[in-house]
Amino acid sequence: MPKFNMGFSEKLISAAQFVANDDLDSVDAKRTVLYLSSLASEITLKALLEKAGKSIKEIRSRGHCLSNLLDDLGKCEIQAQVTAGSLRWVPASRLRFVTVDKSFSDAMVGKLLTGEERGASKYPNEVRYGEHVKGYNPEHMLAAARVVLDWAREHWNEIRLKIPNTPSPKRSQNLKKTKTAANP
Repeated sequence: MPKFNMGFSEKLISAAQFVANDDLDSVDAKRTVLYLSSLASEITLKALLEKAGKSIKEIRSRGHCLSNLLDDLGKCEIQAQVTAGSLRWVPASRLRFVTVDKSFSDAMVGKLLTGEERGASKYPNEVRYGEHVKGYNPEHMLAAARVVLDWAREHWNEIRLKIPNTPSPKRSQNLKKTKTAANP
C-alpha cells in the first residue's frame, strides 16, 4: 500500500478552495490557502516519487522542501507523444513548466513551488507562523496544487526513475579493447 496518498491531496485542495471561496481578504484565510495548497503539492510530489520507485526513506529525507522534491522529480521520466503516434521517455521535470494561470507568463508550477528561492515565505514554518506571509498569491498556489495533482493523475501509470544510459554492445566492446590495449 502506498505511503503517500493523492486522495489526501485532493481533500486538502478542496479545503483550500472552500476557504478561498469564503474569504481571501483576511491574512488567516490567505495563510490557510497557502499552507493547504503547499501541503497538497508536497504530498502529490511525494506520491509521484514513490510511484516512480524512489524509496520512502529517500523521499522522507527531503522533508517539506518543495524545491528538492521537484529536483527529485527531474530524476524521473514519463512517456510523452513527441510526434503523431510516437511515444518517448522524457524528463518528468516538464511539470515545472506547466502554466498555472495563462494571464501570467511566469505563473508556472516550478516558479510557484520554489518561490522561497526568490524571497517568498519558507514553507511550512514561515507560512504557518509570523505576522506576514511574503510573495505568494494564494489563488495561484491553489491552482498550482490542482495542476500538480492533475498532472500526477495523467502520468501515474507511466512514471519511472530514469534508466541510466548504457553503452551499446558495440561501444562496450570497443571500450574493452581500448582498455586492454592500454593495459597489457
